[in-house]
Amino acid sequence: MGCVQNVLATACGCASTVGLILRVVCLVFLMTVFSSFSPGVRYVARLSVSALTAGTLTLTSWVSLAAIDVCGSAALASRQFGQDGRDGRDGRSGRDGRDGSSRTVRATGEPMLLDLSGTDGEDGSYGEDGEWVRCRRQPRNERHDLQAADGGDGGDGGGGGRGGNGGTLTVHYTNPSELRQILVTAAAGRGGRGGRGGNGTDGCNCDDRRWTVDVCKDGVCERKEYDCDDGRDGTDGRNGRDGNDGSLGQLVVINQTEPLPPDAPSQSPSVTSLVNQPITLSRNLWETRSGAKNLLAAGSTIASSYQFYAGRIERQFALDWQAPQPSQTFTDSVDLELQSNGQVSIDFPEAYWLLGETVQQDTLTTYRVDGIVPVADVTQLALGRVDGRSRTFEMNVVDLAQRSDVLETRFEVRYSTSGNDGRRRRYDVEFEGVLPDELVQQDHNRFTLSLGRLPIRSQLLSGGTRAQVELTIIRSYGENSIEQVLTWQGEI
Repeated sequence: MGCVQNVLATACGCASTVGLILRVVCLVFLMTVFSSFSPGVRYVARLSVSALTAGTLTLTSWVSLAAIDVCGSAALASRQFGQDGRDGRDGRSGRDGRDGSSRTVRATGEPMLLDLSGTDGEDGSYGEDGEWVRCRRQPRNERHDLQAADGGDGGDGGGGGRGGNGGTLTVHYTNPSELRQILVTAAAGRGGRGGRGGNGTDGCNCDDRRWTVDVCKDGVCERKEYDCDDGRDGTDGRNGRDGNDGSLGQLVVINQTEPLPPDAPSQSPSVTSLVNQPITLSRNLWETRSGAKNLLAAGSTIASSYQFYAGRIERQFALDWQAPQPSQTFTDSVDLELQSNGQVSIDFPEAYWLLGETVQQDTLTTYRVDGIVPVADVTQLALGRVDGRSRTFEMNVVDLAQRSDVLETRFEVRYSTSGNDGRRRRYDVEFEGVLPDELVQQDHNRFTLSLGRLPIRSQLLSGGTRAQVELTIIRSYGENSIEQVLTWQGEI
């Protein structure tokens, strides 16, 4: 009867066709209970489903109790019971403190009170606690394992806001004693505290950890064992990180009353604009000193190190174009920077190699450009004709960019011959080293390499020899150099 009650309870909550069939099965089963019957006898009831539904379904069928196997049918409940707790929301991060204002004043000897302090950062808010799980009564005699609902995780606490920095005080003066009349507070704001993480909630627990149920199929029943696992407890949220404190304000002192002219230590003019047309670079010089509080009124709050104005330098720079190529063909920009020692650094684009010299005359720096070569043209070498045998074996290399009259070119060679071991071709190195200058003939942009005159046995240079030549070509221009590798493989 327990099986019948379970089926009826399931069928009553189902409005589908399966539910209708289950109702029919239960009615047939109840009819047979109150009749005398022997095990193994198949009872068949003929029922009209349309008489039970009063709907559009008008199916009349023969229902077999043995075919449906009521006690062995799977339950319709889900594997988890109860409802998981919702995770708590993370706390909001605190806002950063405001930086203190910066002021520029002139010391006059009269008392002066200035507040350039940064404000404190806000505290982060607390993380929300996890929602309590909704634990329901554990279903009984289920035909699968069960999992109780999990607890909710606590939200993370919000981070504290950063404290604001103290402002910068710039003071113009003529008499250092006048600085003692200035009382400044340029305190750093404190960082906000991190919010506390929310609490996690406990998961649901199982009432029955393990149980056994009779499972029947085709009239054969066996006892099966199932388990129930407790729900996971929610984890507590992390506490928020405290915000960093701000920095103390800075002091800048200038021993003159006039405002400083703006400086321009770095510029990037075009090549053509620099040819015989000087450009002015300027830099204000500063020294970092310590003991700022000793300069100001007692009780001042400010960083110990301060900036002291040490003067100003100006330099002019120009290009003296002596290269054979016209300067108008180079539209690229040149990066110039005036260093604190008065020297001007020049940085041409990496796409070019320069040959020249810096000339210094009073406040004018001139760079004489004796030659310029695009880097892309340096490695435009290609193999030409390969001819001859034995001591007349030679190889030609052609400069497609036609820059060989201004570039220095050196060759290194690796000569190998091949022997066939029946499976794959193998090359043995016969010579490796620098190609002597006397074995290289240059005709403008063509190089002829007399490889047959290298100290190699003539048999290894004879006709029909399978050989491989690897050329490493080093090209230089002033202090710049680069390598290009060319390889030839064939039969002499």
